[in-house]
Amino acid sequence: MALKLSVKLFATIRLSTGLKVVDVNLEKPVNILEMLQIVSDIIDYDLLTELVKEQDIIPGVIILLDGENIHHLNKLNTIIEKDTVISIFPAVAGG
Repeated sequence: MALKLSVKLFATIRLSTGLKVVDVNLEKPVNILEMLQIVSDIIDYDLLTELVKEQDIIPGVIILLDGENIHHLNKLNTIIEKDTVISIFPAVAGG
């Protein structure tokens, strides 16, 4: 069962990597934490440090699966089982 993920990067992650979208092909379902590690390896940029602390999402980080916030699902344990668009917004400060 092949899965196709389109991972959209925003804000500081986009600025740091120069990437807007990363396409990922997976052979089996994975959870959000596993997906973040896979994408980190592909783009050679540590998403986990920027998005996760002590196995939880850093406050202000938003990760959407087909437009639905993973905070309303099973957070980092949310399983990606189908072709999905994932949007990753790191915590940013403004003013």
